[in-house]
Amino acid sequence: MEIIQILIAIFALFALSRAVLRFKDNKLTINELVFWILVWIGVIIVSFLPSITGLLSSFLGIGRGIDVMVYVSIIVLFYLIFRLYVKLEGIEKEITLVVRKLVLNPKEKKKR
Repeated sequence: MEIIQILIAIFALFALSRAVLRFKDNKLTINELVFWILVWIGVIIVSFLPSITGLLSSFLGIGRGIDVMVYVSIIVLFYLIFRLYVKLEGIEKEITLVVRKLVLNPKEKKKR
């Protein structure tokens, strides 16, 4: 067992604990928690059994196992960026509605 495998497992367990704590604080939904649990358990499995990536790469017709990991990582990152973009757009729309409501209702403004 290499030291890097231990370090990766420790980091993944730490990140997993952060996800569980965020779920307990109601900052993550159950779907998001399941996603992060799968990601971090996958990281732990791949760190201790790197030959799995070789099996996956041969199944998908990709040259090396590390290439599969890079492709999957890029896809996951793009998906997460897309989710952040959608969430940010929603927040901007909510802010716009609140500001319009405050500007168009001066009575609400005077009560403050």
